[in-house]
Amino acid sequence: MKNLLLSILCLALLQISPVKAQLNPNFTSRLQVVFDSVCNAYNIKGASAAVLVPNIGTWKGVHGISEPGKPITSDMLFGIGSNTKTYTSCIMLKLQEMGKLSLTDTIGKWIHNQPNISGKITIKQILNHTSGIYSFTDNPNFNDSLKANFSRIWTPEESLGFVLAPLFKPGSGWSYSNTNYIIAGIIIKQVMGQPYEVTLRNFILNPQGFNNSIFFPEETSKSPIASQWSMGVNQQNLQPLFSIPDYDNNGIFSFAYSAGAILQTAEDNVNFWHNLLTGQIINASSLAQMKKVVIIGTGPNCGSIGYGLGIFRYFNFFNGHPIYEHGGTNLGYINENAEDTITHICFTVLTNQDSVSNDILLGNVIGALQKVTIHEKLAGVDLTSYEAPEVKLYPNPTTDRLNIKVDAFHEPLTFRLYDISGRELMSQSISDGQASVSIESLAAGMYISRITVPSGGIVAVEKVQIIR
Repeated sequence: MKNLLLSILCLALLQISPVKAQLNPNFTSRLQVVFDSVCNAYNIKGASAAVLVPNIGTWKGVHGISEPGKPITSDMLFGIGSNTKTYTSCIMLKLQEMGKLSLTDTIGKWIHNQPNISGKITIKQILNHTSGIYSFTDNPNFNDSLKANFSRIWTPEESLGFVLAPLFKPGSGWSYSNTNYIIAGIIIKQVMGQPYEVTLRNFILNPQGFNNSIFFPEETSKSPIASQWSMGVNQQNLQPLFSIPDYDNNGIFSFAYSAGAILQTAEDNVNFWHNLLTGQIINASSLAQMKKVVIIGTGPNCGSIGYGLGIFRYFNFFNGHPIYEHGGTNLGYINENAEDTITHICFTVLTNQDSVSNDILLGNVIGALQKVTIHEKLAGVDLTSYEAPEVKLYPNPTTDRLNIKVDAFHEPLTFRLYDISGRELMSQSISDGQASVSIESLAAGMYISRITVPSGGIVAVEKVQIIR
C-alpha cells in the first residue's frame, strides 16, 4: 500500500509540474546557419555569439578560429572594449543608490590639477559624454607611446596626461570620450577606497554569477582567451597579434581601464544585458536615469540615435523596435550587443579582429540574427509589453479633444490616429513631449493611436475611445 501511494504521489507531481520551455532545435539550427553565413560574408576571422530569449533559453554559437588549428569555443573570453563603460555606469548608479555620491556632484571633488579637465564638470556629464573632455586615445602622442612598449602597465592618471584642450563647454555638446570613463574609474576607486576591479567584482560580476568575466590585467582566468587579429598595428594588413615578437596585451588593457578592460564570454555578456535591462543590477530609478538619452544624430534605418549613461538607444533594424546597446572596440577585438525593448530578446556578438566595423556587427550580424527571431513564433515572448517612456492620453474616453503627454522623451514625435481598418485619419507633431488634438469631426467608436519618431519607429500604441 505504501508503495502504491508513493507511485500515485509521484504521478501526480509529474502531472502538475510545469514543462520547462526550450528553444526549438530548428530555430537554433537556423541561427547557426545564418550566423556562419553572415560571418563568412564579412570575412570574420572568429566570433562568439549568444541570443537570449526570455523565459525560454539562450543559444550560443561560434564561428571561425582563434588561431590556425584552434577553433573558437563558447568558453573563450573576448575583450569587450567600451562595453565596459556600461558596467562602469552601473557602478556609479549603484554608488548613488547607496548615498555615496550623486550624479550632480562635480568631479573636482576627486580630480585635481588637470589643466585640461574642469573640476566643475558633473558625474552625469562624464557618463553621457557631454563633458567636452578630449579623448586621450585621439592624441597621436599617446598612440605612439602605446606602440613603443606594449608590455607597459598604464595607470589611469598617466592616461590623463594625454588629454588636450576641451572640445566645448560642459553640457553644450556631445562627444564620445574614453577619458570620461577613465575619470569615472578613478572616482569609483577613491569613493570605495579599493581598486576598481574589486568594486566591479563585488557589485556586479559575483552577485550576477558572471564567472567567465575578468578585468584584465589585474585578474586572470582559467578560461582560454581568443587570440586577436588586428590591423591596428601596421594599419595595412590583418595580422595575428600573437605573431608579433614584442606584443603584450598588458598595454592595451591597462590603458583601457574602466573604459574598456573587461574580457568575458558571449554568454556572460548577453546575461549582463538581460539582467541590466530587467532591473536585476540597478534599481528602477537608476535604470530610468541610465535610459534618459541625449540625441546625438540619426542613422540609416535606425532613426534618431541617443546616448544615455553608458548606453546607446537606436530605433529599428527590421521591425522598428527601439533597442538599447553598447558596442566595444580594442586592438584585435570588436563586439556589439543589443536588446529589443519589445520582445526583450538580447543579442551579443564578440569577434577577435578589429577590421570589421561596429556598424557591420550591429546592423548586419546582429541584424541577421534578429531577423531569424522575428520570423520565429517564440513561446513566452510578450510582444505587448514595451519599455518606453510613460505615455498619457487623456481624457480617454473623450468627446472633443485628446491631450498627449510623453514623459522623458526629448525629441521630435508624431501622434497618428487610425480607425480599426488601419486607415490613418490624422497626424500631429508633438513638441516637448506634449500636444492636444481635436477629434470633434470623428464618429464615436474605438480607434488606435501610434506615437512615432521621424524614422517611423513606434514609441507607443494606445487605444482611444471616442464617445458622443
